[in-house]
Amino acid sequence: MRLKSFHGASLSEAMRLVRDALGENAIIVATRDDEQGGIRVTAAVDEAPVSAAPAAITAPPTGPDESDGSEAIEIIAEALTRHHVPAHLAERLMATAMQFANDDPVLALGAAFDAHFQFQPIIDDKAEKPLILVGPPGAGKTLCTAKFATKATLSKRPVTVISTDLERAGGMEQLAAFTRLLKLNLVEIEDSHALREAVAMQKGGHIFIDTPGGNPFNEFERQQLGALVTASGGEATLVLPAGLDASEAVEMAHEFRTLGATRLLVTRLDMIKRLGSMLWVAFDAHLPFANYSASNKVTEAPQPINPVALARLILPRNVKTESQATGTHN
Repeated sequence: MRLKSFHGASLSEAMRLVRDALGENAIIVATRDDEQGGIRVTAAVDEAPVSAAPAAITAPPTGPDESDGSEAIEIIAEALTRHHVPAHLAERLMATAMQFANDDPVLALGAAFDAHFQFQPIIDDKAEKPLILVGPPGAGKTLCTAKFATKATLSKRPVTVISTDLERAGGMEQLAAFTRLLKLNLVEIEDSHALREAVAMQKGGHIFIDTPGGNPFNEFERQQLGALVTASGGEATLVLPAGLDASEAVEMAHEFRTLGATRLLVTRLDMIKRLGSMLWVAFDAHLPFANYSASNKVTEAPQPINPVALARLILPRNVKTESQATGTHN
C-alpha cells in the first residue's frame, strides 16, 4: 500500500479525483487546506508489488491465510481521524504504519509512533534527580505529585515532597492532606533560593516538587517558574490535560519547553476521547512522552507511555491484536 495525494479547488472536487483514480474503496487518510489554495486529500491505495521496491515492504503473502495489512491500515486511519490528529502528522504516521502493515494494527501503529515520537517514562525506582512538575493552572500537577509520592512510599522508598504552590487557594491544603495520610514530610518554600536549599538538605530518596500553575505567556510568571526549575536541579516534566485546543496547547508547550520542561505527562485521559492535540504537542514541541494519568485516585500512579501503550490508547478497545490472540504481552 502507498499514499497518494489529490488537490482540488474544493473538497468535492478533490474527492471526485480520488474516486476517479482509486475507486470507491479508497481509504481517506487526511484532508487539509493546501498552502497554495484549495483542498488536498491524502488517500491510501493498494498497489501491486513492484520488483524494484524493497522486498520487506512489497513482498506478497507467503501463505494462503496471510494478509497485506489493508484491514489494519484502515483501522488505524479511522482511529487517527476520530482522534482529530492533524493532517500533516496523520500522513506521516500512516506512511510509516504501511511499511509495517500486518494483521496487528497495534504493532503497526506502535512502529509508526516509535519512528516519529520519543518516549522517556518517569522511572519510579530511580531517584537520581528531583522530579519537578510544571504546567498551566488546573493541569493536575498537585494530584500527580501525590500519586508519585504515594507509589514510592508504598514501595518503601524514602520520599520528600516540596511545594512551591503557596498562593493558590487550597493548593497547599490539598497536598498537605495527602502527605499527612502518608506520614511524609511536606516542605513549603517561597522562592527559588529556598528551593535550592531545601533540595540540598535532603539526603537521598525521591524528591517530588509541585509548582504553582503558571501562565507561560506572562513574563513575570515565566521568570519565577524558570528560576524554580533551575534551582531544583531536577527533571522538569510538563503536565498538560488532554482535550485542550490543539493550537493553544502546542504554543503553550513550546513556552514551557523554553523554561526547562523536557518531557510530557498527559492527564485526564479518563474524561477525554480524543488525543490528537496531545500527539501534535509532543511532535511539534519535540517533547518525549513520559506518563499518562487516567484516574483522580491518588493510589493509581501515572502509567508509563511507550509506543505500544500509546497505540492502544488511540485504537478502539475492541481491536483484537496478534499479541492478544497468542497470549503474549508487550
